[in-house]
Amino acid sequence: MADSTKYKDWYNKARADLQSANILFKYEGDCSIIAFHCQQAIEKALKSYILKHSSNLIDGHSLIYLCKEACQIMPSMKQYLKDCAFVNQFYIETRYPADIPIELSKDEARECISIAETVLNETAPQ
Repeated sequence: MADSTKYKDWYNKARADLQSANILFKYEGDCSIIAFHCQQAIEKALKSYILKHSSNLIDGHSLIYLCKEACQIMPSMKQYLKDCAFVNQFYIETRYPADIPIELSKDEARECISIAETVLNETAPQ
């Protein structure tokens, strides 16, 4: 199955990931899974934004790379690079068991949600 080339489909999936993160947070779910959903929400929102403005569906999962690509469309997106780097660290590390697992605090999970909400608001289809 090919990925959708409709930017609204990508944005809707981003919203669903953010909603999942918020539900998990509300019911004291695993903070690493919350962070993963936030990473996914930001990734899909950035891909949606880039797709809408360039008609190119970008491959990759790095929030830093995707944010830099979005900066080419809207230079003010540069302000989100540090936040994207913070959330980006949880993409791989939260998905698989590790001998030394990352321990995320509730505050870090809340920060991931806040960053995701900000990026989704900034990239929302008009």
